[in-house]
Amino acid sequence: MRGAWVVRTVRRFVRAPAADVVLAAAVAGNGLFDALKGPDWPPDASRPAIAVLALISAACLALRRRRPLLAFTGIMAPLTAILVVFGHYENGWSLLVALVAAYSVGVHGTNPPYAGAVMVCFAAAMGLRQPSGDAYPDMVFTAVALGLPFAVGLTVRALRGRGRLLEQRAQALEREQEQRAATAVAAERRRIARELHDIISHSLGIVVLQAGVVEQVLERDPAKARAALALIRATGQEAIGEMGTLVGLIRDDTRAPLDPQPTLADLDRLVATTRALGLPVRVVTEGPPDRLPAAVELSAYRVVQESLTNALKHAGKAQVDVVLRYRPHDLEVEVSDDGADGRQGTGGRHGLTGLKERVAVFGGRFEAGRGESGGWTVRASFPTAR
Repeated sequence: MRGAWVVRTVRRFVRAPAADVVLAAAVAGNGLFDALKGPDWPPDASRPAIAVLALISAACLALRRRRPLLAFTGIMAPLTAILVVFGHYENGWSLLVALVAAYSVGVHGTNPPYAGAVMVCFAAAMGLRQPSGDAYPDMVFTAVALGLPFAVGLTVRALRGRGRLLEQRAQALEREQEQRAATAVAAERRRIARELHDIISHSLGIVVLQAGVVEQVLERDPAKARAALALIRATGQEAIGEMGTLVGLIRDDTRAPLDPQPTLADLDRLVATTRALGLPVRVVTEGPPDRLPAAVELSAYRVVQESLTNALKHAGKAQVDVVLRYRPHDLEVEVSDDGADGRQGTGGRHGLTGLKERVAVFGGRFEAGRGESGGWTVRASFPTAR
């Protein structure tokens, strides 16, 4: 843990502008010492001038990332002047500065031809005031020595640019997927709101109808009137709960459809239609069926409907099992197939996003993914406590 912290700290420092200032100061100190005391420079009379040029060259390293072309020129020009004015010399300090400058302009520069021309001029200066036998090898060696870090810098620059491009594309794709998922959630919430609107309207219609029955039989058949009042109470309580769910949803201004909403009693027709399309479906009911709120039955039906649609699209020739588990406090719906599934990618899951939102509205749990024996499994549970 401590080692990782040290590595992160070092990386942040190396990438900070202050690191260039520290590098320039260190190189300047070394260059100044070599120019004044080192054995590799020309006679003593020229050492102060060489020291000044060395300081200028080293100081420009501080700008190697912020102003790469200006820094490269400021580094190479004094070194070239030393070569031209004071002749050839062998000094590790000047070679180090030139290599760092070539790499830096390759990574951070924006004009490779200009940088290449400056390096050619510096290499040519190596041949001045040299015997003809030594001039050409020195020029070739200098050109190669500067060209290698320059090429490495260009490669690093290209890789960084490609990495930034890939990162931008990944971020754009992630934003697009989030927008699509949000759109799917909003559409599903509007759909749920319209369906609940129909259910509540139906419940209120029952309340009105039963109230009329009570009015007609109140005196001559009190028992029937009490039964009607009990139905009114139960229906009203259910409608109140569904109204609370409806208020929390996003609604649009479109007119709600007037078609009756399906329930679990309509599963037989849905399964028959799916079988007719060539997909074998088996329905299993576990536990005694209980009377459920209309909104729960509708949502359970939608889970089965969407799952069978996905199986038709993706499962191929597969066996599909639909299991309804009636338990004391919830209803679990499970739809699984054993086909070769094609839903591993990012596309085609907006239906699952809508189902997840639908189940979440009623405080339930939703799972979808690879089954234990292959294929695809969708599992949703709806609380049934009133």
